[in-house]
Amino acid sequence: MRRGTRSVSLLLLVASCHLSTPATPAPTSGPLADITVLASQAFGGRERGTPGNDSAAMLIARRYASLQLRPAFRRVCVEQDRCLASYYQFFDTFYGRSHNIGAVVEGHDPVLRNEYVVIGAHFDHLGYSSRLANDGYEGIALHPGADDNASGTAAVLAMAERLAQRPTRRSILVLGFDAEEEGMLGSQAFVASRAYRVEDMKFMLNLDMIGRLRDRRLEVQGVSDRSIMRARIDSIARAAGLHAVFLRDARRSDQTSFADVGVPVAMFTTGEHGAYHTARDVASRINGPGLLTIIDVAEAVVRSAADE
Repeated sequence: MRRGTRSVSLLLLVASCHLSTPATPAPTSGPLADITVLASQAFGGRERGTPGNDSAAMLIARRYASLQLRPAFRRVCVEQDRCLASYYQFFDTFYGRSHNIGAVVEGHDPVLRNEYVVIGAHFDHLGYSSRLANDGYEGIALHPGADDNASGTAAVLAMAERLAQRPTRRSILVLGFDAEEEGMLGSQAFVASRAYRVEDMKFMLNLDMIGRLRDRRLEVQGVSDRSIMRARIDSIARAAGLHAVFLRDARRSDQTSFADVGVPVAMFTTGEHGAYHTARDVASRINGPGLLTIIDVAEAVVRSAADE
């Protein structure tokens, strides 16, 4: 999640409330294992433009290839109407070249399969940079970004696998955004590219920082007060034992890029905490059971939108 303005006193208060959260043992498979890998020292905090960020993108692309999902993008046209497919969407920013990662889970309805429900999460984080860090005063340190946003990335991978096993009527576009921490640049580049028509994207669910569930509270942003989606999310969350709290959209994550062009959106998050944008955002602090429950809720919400 992109950093917002926070006072030092508020950060210290949040930190004091949550540093006592019990650690979760390292997993060996599933979304928790993906978080452990993405937040490991080998990935270097996944800062945009670094080898660790490239490794994260490659992990996502390889997973989609193993699921035999169609690449989401056309990269090179070798002749008219004949373009090579790619999981990568490259784009240039003021900071340098970046890449989104995407795949399509084909819908089974012969008509509705040409419409899309989008699931997204950003896979970049801060790396060793202190520029956006809340602990930059401590000097150079690895920021693993387990919650922000390896948690969302792992959830998108898990949902892609589930949806591939049991497709929906509409197609599902699964996206990993780069350069979110620098201003949601990846999602902005995706929307601006017109790789998919805005009118064909019926709903977008963004997963950003969903690994620290506390008090069964799931925060939801971007959903209007009287929309059908609000009632649907509330019902699905309650059935899973969660309390969906609908908040004003803070416009600090990738759903904003879609909302700005008129696509209905929702963002799931478990909120900020004392380890946000610090070296303490490690995989062992993820609430594993809570994460899996949120993935279940997210899957149910996406299926409802894709099958209606």
